[in-house]
Amino acid sequence: MRVLFSLVAAVSLASMASAQFEGWEPGPLTPGVAPLPASWTSVNNSVGGPGVVPDWQVRNDTAVFPAFSGTTFAWANYNSATGANDISNYLISPVVTLDNGASISFYTRTVGAPAFPDRLELVFNTTGSTLPADFTNVLLTVNPTLTTAGYPTAWTQFTATISGLAGPTTGRYAFHYNPTNGGPAGANSDFIGVDDVLFTPAGGGTLATNTSLGQGCYQRFASFYELFAAGATDLSNTSWTLTLNGAGGYDVTPGGAPFSAPSVSATAVTLGDDTSSPVGTLGLEVGSNGWVATGAGNNTAFTPDVPTMLGNPAAAVYFWHDMNPTQVGSGQVLYEETGATAVVTFNGVQDYNLTSINEIRVEMVVAGPGLVPVIQVGFGTLSTAGNGRLVGYSPAGASFNPGATDISASTLISLPGADVLPLALSASTRPVVGTSWDLAVTNSALLDLVILGLSDPSIADLFFAGLPGCGLRASLDLINVGSTFSLPIPNNASLAGLNLFANGASLAPGVNAFGAITSNGIQGVVGTF
Repeated sequence: MRVLFSLVAAVSLASMASAQFEGWEPGPLTPGVAPLPASWTSVNNSVGGPGVVPDWQVRNDTAVFPAFSGTTFAWANYNSATGANDISNYLISPVVTLDNGASISFYTRTVGAPAFPDRLELVFNTTGSTLPADFTNVLLTVNPTLTTAGYPTAWTQFTATISGLAGPTTGRYAFHYNPTNGGPAGANSDFIGVDDVLFTPAGGGTLATNTSLGQGCYQRFASFYELFAAGATDLSNTSWTLTLNGAGGYDVTPGGAPFSAPSVSATAVTLGDDTSSPVGTLGLEVGSNGWVATGAGNNTAFTPDVPTMLGNPAAAVYFWHDMNPTQVGSGQVLYEETGATAVVTFNGVQDYNLTSINEIRVEMVVAGPGLVPVIQVGFGTLSTAGNGRLVGYSPAGASFNPGATDISASTLISLPGADVLPLALSASTRPVVGTSWDLAVTNSALLDLVILGLSDPSIADLFFAGLPGCGLRASLDLINVGSTFSLPIPNNASLAGLNLFANGASLAPGVNAFGAITSNGIQGVVGTF
């Protein structure tokens, strides 16, 4: 405790360190996407000109995948270019002093089970400019031959060391996203992230770090899904039912209306390949690629995509897969309506350009506009051919990513009407000597606290204190009332390596016996840069 008080009391200013770390925190105030920090530069030099998402950006919404550390990472994707053009998109660092022995490390990944290969180069120049033509020095290449297995699908660290320079020089390094034959119509390019970029000068130093510990309580998601890779599904001859619950969401349970032949009163829905159409009088919209929505506007692409599903404007149930009811020999998508009950049947609809069939029945009891009281989904024969399959439910508008669920192994999935975020503690700065460690509690209920300590009690569940599901990751050495706290770190290099721990808490009467919730913890390691 004396060390913490001395840190608070001894405030001094640090000189600029020549090392550099970028974790892209804290990201947008509202989860989503935002421009890069002002010190970084995005330059798009793609053939045919930039695409509809021309710049590298940052995001913290977990819609594609979570950050490696913290909440935020930098990203670029296939929309860097237009058509099927070569992509050349640079994420350029601030000016640094380059010398032999200096190193650059970073973490990167692409999406799970990528269908379109990605590639990334780490390059540098010795001019200090942001001109693409100046980045002639290639330090390393991730997935140089552009294969679907060549780019990591989990966060992976890469490190390169600079050599061959005549002496110290001013320059910049850059991440060059450069799949050829990329863009929305190309055979290559999907989505990549870059996180925790560390430039270490030849002289070294100690990196100050933040590590999130555990998870706050109580997080719940309004969506659920299972994403099957091409060639896989275990849902044939199964069914599940969504029943409106008291939380304004759904309880999802196995069982319900199995697949059955449509009645003679069912009529064919006029659908083209990769299209959707309104049906009946209950406000529903049906997509040819296996979804039924409570309104219009959902994406009609043939490639199943979790971020798109979680951001679609209309609530929907999905068996999203590339099907084509218009091709010769395919069954049809049929619709029938009796009072408030609608039944949509994908009756032997074939995979795109394949003769394998899919049998899906979606029965919806629609009592009026808004929430649908009961939705039943039944599967008969399901093809394993063609591309992947995305199965699940998501409400209207932007939703957080709950991660995949094994639907066939689930007995009950209880969904609220809207995402409920856990109490969260974030650090907008790292504990660098001569600066301050700035902490903030978000998603709070009433009165917030920031707890600081020199040790981690590592209590995963405070059930014995009346806070089931809530943890504690900081000893109670210093407690600050308020949602933010700034801890000054003296400009003393001997503090490098000191471990600090923080936890947030908030009063929340009625949620449990204690009447409080806690956040994730953060471990901060004091460093010289």
